[in-house]
Amino acid sequence: MSEKSEQATSASSEVNFPVILHNFLRTLLRLIWIVLIVALTCGGVRYLRTTRSYVPLYQATTVMHIQASYNASTDFSSYSSYYDSAAVKQLDASFSYIMSSEDATIRLRAALGGRSPAAYRASAVADSALFYLYANSADPQLAYDTLCAVMEVFPIAASDIVGNIRVTVIDSPELPTEPYNSNQALRSGAKTALIVLLLGVSCCFLLSLTRKTVHSSEDLRKLINLKCLAYIPAVRFKKHSNKSALSLTIQNPRIDPSFRESLRSLRVKLQNMQTGEGCRVILVTSTLPNEGKTTIAANLALALAEEKCRVLLVDGDLRKQSLKGVFGITEESDGLGDILKGKVKNPRLLNAPDSSLLLLSGGTTVERPQPLLDNPRMGQLFGFLRGKLDYIIIDTPPAGILSDASVLAKVADCALYVVRQDLANTAQIVNSIQTFSDGDCPIIGCVLNQTQAGTTRYGYSSKYSYGSKYAYGAYSGYHSYRHKQDRSVEEAETTDE
Repeated sequence: MSEKSEQATSASSEVNFPVILHNFLRTLLRLIWIVLIVALTCGGVRYLRTTRSYVPLYQATTVMHIQASYNASTDFSSYSSYYDSAAVKQLDASFSYIMSSEDATIRLRAALGGRSPAAYRASAVADSALFYLYANSADPQLAYDTLCAVMEVFPIAASDIVGNIRVTVIDSPELPTEPYNSNQALRSGAKTALIVLLLGVSCCFLLSLTRKTVHSSEDLRKLINLKCLAYIPAVRFKKHSNKSALSLTIQNPRIDPSFRESLRSLRVKLQNMQTGEGCRVILVTSTLPNEGKTTIAANLALALAEEKCRVLLVDGDLRKQSLKGVFGITEESDGLGDILKGKVKNPRLLNAPDSSLLLLSGGTTVERPQPLLDNPRMGQLFGFLRGKLDYIIIDTPPAGILSDASVLAKVADCALYVVRQDLANTAQIVNSIQTFSDGDCPIIGCVLNQTQAGTTRYGYSSKYSYGSKYAYGAYSGYHSYRHKQDRSVEEAETTDE
């Protein structure tokens, strides 16, 4: 194996702990509510079952001192009296046998007035003449009565087996008022919930290890063999920022400089790639919604306009015209759909605020735009625009779920593919790019968007994040999606739509 191959193998097998941690936290944050619900449910079930099965038991106790006498020889006139721990030990060993005799059973039931006795037992203190008696029952009165009856019957029944004994009560029994076994339902429920919670977190960690997403340019290169032209750092706005301050464009002075510089670096790389006609009509797409392609398209167009270029930004998503919202524009205008339908001959283009950038974005939507995009007017329109402009940037719907981008690619010179870090599955990205590449529009490179600190090997890293609060809806149907512009949230995130 060559040295380069060995290095590649070593790099591929390198464990990226920041990425593992990032995936784990992302998976945990997404599934933690399910884990909590399951843990609380299991803990609650265990609590209810333990509560229902709990039976309070009462215990009556007494302590006796045993004095035994026995015949020490064959001379019946010779007796010895003593306090002997051996006698107590013998009584302890034979207690069950003594009390289970027929005579003791009859006497015990008689003492209890015909009632069945509660559970009782005896225990001897080692190396002493002390003898404990216990009676347990769910009925405190029965426990007390049973103990009293055993204290009465036991000396009589024992004398027939081990000889005469004399019992001195040291601690008289009392009627129990508190159960000796506490209800462990809360403790059992909490323990069960904790165990399930830990198991759930462990499952989240194992699940995070199976995530196959893109985190770096190395991932992109190995996956689709495309060059990563720029890392776009994630951006987070401070809480309570006013609406105008939430604009995610390079014109916003509150944007972190790393975000602004990464877009300008992308502009320089694209300009350096120009050869002849080069890439004057650039299509911007992605695999899924919410990868930030609209933000990338808008800011790339602004960056090109800063260089005194004549730039037009086209809203190619006829299902939902959203580019005007990026710039805070509310005035009426004509969109691409209006031109293709033949409703307008001289479309009204918009000027982006504080920029020479022109914007083609309307307010009407088209439910089935593919036939309209295949209209011959499309080629005529872009042929005319090529002669008037230096660059045309087309923002399209996600190529991974709709064919609109592939149709629009017929009028584009090249495509820029946006991949949001740790969002789309690698299989989705590959399938989307393969489908899109079936046309004649080459993909000149990728943009890795919303990169987090520590998860990329190169490029900018930032403590900021940004994203979106609107979506296309179901991937397969793409029927409806919403956009909240008046939102009071802590994070304002970059969006596709």
